[in-house]
Amino acid sequence: MNMPLAAHSVIDTVSTWWRDRMQISAELDEIARLSYQDLEDVASDCGMTTLQLVDVIKAGPHGSDEMLALMKALNIDPDAVREFNPRNFRDMQVACARCSAKGDCRSHLSDGSISEHYRDYCENADVMNALRAQPMMLSE
Repeated sequence: MNMPLAAHSVIDTVSTWWRDRMQISAELDEIARLSYQDLEDVASDCGMTTLQLVDVIKAGPHGSDEMLALMKALNIDPDAVREFNPRNFRDMQVACARCSAKGDCRSHLSDGSISEHYRDYCENADVMNALRAQPMMLSE
């Protein structure tokens, strides 16, 4: 039985979504089994609060994909930022994963207008603007 290409795309999308949800669920179950002290220790090792850690886990493995897409749209090299300022990069990922404006961000990313709008809602806007002013952080 041959399925149309669009059906394969939908099936692939749903399968990916389901795998991500299952991974998040497993990670939250694992976190729930930790003592509060162990949870604090893990969060501290990651350089964040326990609330931030739980929020990042809930956001899932693609929780900060919008940040990477925004960087690329602004001609910022994510690898350079990660290499030269890993703490800043991590803080930006946490802010993105916890963001409540993902709908606006995704919409502007998809229609190509992100560079005109991100300053209106992005918690990382000031950092992005500072990175844009550093030639070594820009893509070639």
